[in-house]
Amino acid sequence: MTLFTWQCFDFDELDSTNNKAAELALKLQKPLFVVTKRQTNGRGRRGRSWESLSGNLFVSFAFDGVGLLAGQWSVLSGVAVMQTVRHFCPDADVKIKWPNDVLAFEGKISGILFERADNGFWVMGVGINVATHPQETTIGYHAESLAHLGAQVDSNEALNVLIQKFTALSAQALAESFEPVRQVWLDNAYHLGQNIKIKQEKQIVEGVLEGLDSDANLLIRTDKGLTRLNYGDILYEKE
Repeated sequence: MTLFTWQCFDFDELDSTNNKAAELALKLQKPLFVVTKRQTNGRGRRGRSWESLSGNLFVSFAFDGVGLLAGQWSVLSGVAVMQTVRHFCPDADVKIKWPNDVLAFEGKISGILFERADNGFWVMGVGINVATHPQETTIGYHAESLAHLGAQVDSNEALNVLIQKFTALSAQALAESFEPVRQVWLDNAYHLGQNIKIKQEKQIVEGVLEGLDSDANLLIRTDKGLTRLNYGDILYEKE
């Protein structure tokens, strides 16, 4: 099943691939992706900046997300990136921190930002540390890269595998259900069964990470019972 026929736009430099993908999606009204060698103003979730180091992958996909919920697309994207990292580093300890941060040996190797374009398309920005990674972070964890894990790969190879993984998972979820994707996420979830803290805008929720429901909400067992969360950040121990 062919789900997306992607139109590719390749740039030497952009401020943000998400900005350009949203602009082009509004104009063209078709699935596309934007990739650049240099990104001068990359951003992550919650207004965080994304350090765009040379040789890494900076890409944004724009597509009509009809058929899945926003949270399901977000989780699916994390699974696609996890499978991409594992494709090049099959022996690495790779996990997904809800909803879609990908960690290798507990170091962040990828970030994903979902936004809405003006035409209603989803814009999915993906940054993968391919050639190098920041030496210092400010959020309580270290960073990783494919090269540091021993993979001899460039950003174009990483992009090709990511496209294959994301398209295949999307086709499966839309043709069958979200359940297979949910199961893969659960099999690779960071801190499943352990006590965690989730930071939301006005509170921190603490409890045991029990799983993910069919709508991609996180299931947390707190002292008040089972709680479903549809947004927030899992805090690292140092945060």
